[in-house]
Amino acid sequence: MTEMRIQTPGLNPFLPFGTYIPDGEPKVFGDRLYLYGSYDRFGSGYCSKEYHAVSAPLADLTAWTDHGVSFTTGDVPWSEADLYAPDALYHNGRYYLFFCLSDGTEGVAESDSPTGPFGNARQITLNGAPIAGIDPSVLEDDGRIYYTWGQFHLNMGELNDDLCTLKPETVRTDVLSNAPGREGFHEGSSLRKLGDRFCLIYASEYQPDPPNAGARPTKLDYALSDGPYGPYERKGTVIDNEGCDPASWNDHGSVIRAGGRWYVFYHASTHNSAFTRRARAERLEVDEKAGTIRQAVPTTNGFVENLLPEHLASPVHACRFFGGAYLTETPEGRFPCVGLYGGAGFAFSPARFREGAYRLTLRYEAAEDLSVRVLLNGKAVAEGPLPAADRRTVTLPFTAPEGEAALRLEFYGHESARCRADALCIVPAPPAGPSQPREENTL
Repeated sequence: MTEMRIQTPGLNPFLPFGTYIPDGEPKVFGDRLYLYGSYDRFGSGYCSKEYHAVSAPLADLTAWTDHGVSFTTGDVPWSEADLYAPDALYHNGRYYLFFCLSDGTEGVAESDSPTGPFGNARQITLNGAPIAGIDPSVLEDDGRIYYTWGQFHLNMGELNDDLCTLKPETVRTDVLSNAPGREGFHEGSSLRKLGDRFCLIYASEYQPDPPNAGARPTKLDYALSDGPYGPYERKGTVIDNEGCDPASWNDHGSVIRAGGRWYVFYHASTHNSAFTRRARAERLEVDEKAGTIRQAVPTTNGFVENLLPEHLASPVHACRFFGGAYLTETPEGRFPCVGLYGGAGFAFSPARFREGAYRLTLRYEAAEDLSVRVLLNGKAVAEGPLPAADRRTVTLPFTAPEGEAALRLEFYGHESARCRADALCIVPAPPAGPSQPREENTL
């Protein structure tokens, strides 16, 4: 009997597969790393009416805990709109949650715990009037608390000690913009420090050709300045989530140094849509003195440094989907990859194989017969039929060379096969002869 593990801790996406937290702002409080994001629900649009706080110990970033609901629309006295992207701040012994809503209003709530519950919500105002926009970001530096918000045009100002009113004389508009010749700012600003410089991470629609805007905002770009208000110079891209889903639309996240390493947190959509977005993270190479961030790529690894083939337990851990394949969720709580026909499939980051024989067991269902091809570094190492079945596993033997190799699965057949695959298992095996793939009924 083949044991099919559901998820490998620490791999991307690093939260439980049914937990959709996009727009993540990472913060280190004490000896834990917290992620504050909005909360998507499968089958719905952007966000919802609640936030969840999640965290992991700095000593083991593969061990994430969902602390449950930290704040809801019911805690907002002036609105019943959905909660969009938040940020958080520790200040004078209290934790502050900065939030925005789908009606364009923004606010702040507070708690004595980084996981909430947050209460005493009040609006962010300027000159006595509520500000309008989305995606707040907050940074305390040298006794001043800077606040950014906005879409297409980034605003920035300094908060008063009450943390809910902006000092009018400090407010600037168009700090970043998507105007022709500018930085391609779309939304999702995150104000950080990179060495002595101020760094803005943002969802970018920048493209090199004039008017330097209009691209899908799947990238997180960064811009640097010697002062908080600029001028900022766009320096490059931190990560691009294109390829994580055929309909990938936006991105939102930030960078942080945690446990002696730099990471970028971002999200990727699923279900052939711009929604149901999962949190992901990658290691970064950052030169704080030079002010440079080397662009990362989406990987399977997440917080697992040495990826082994035995870690690859689900298509959800794949880092690229092609040919129209995409991830979805079933009413039974399974997370298959669908759209598997005509050469479509999914690929993982390079894993370290030992030279020798392996067995790949795939769990799938299909309305008609089709076939699957297994490739390592672009070279086919196994191929076999997938007979029509309600739910079945098939095992394919293959031989791998010593070293790192990227695993890729391609599916061939007709769209009417409605093939979906939801689990796999790779284990070393005795050398196999030229036998046919072994079909099993193990679930």
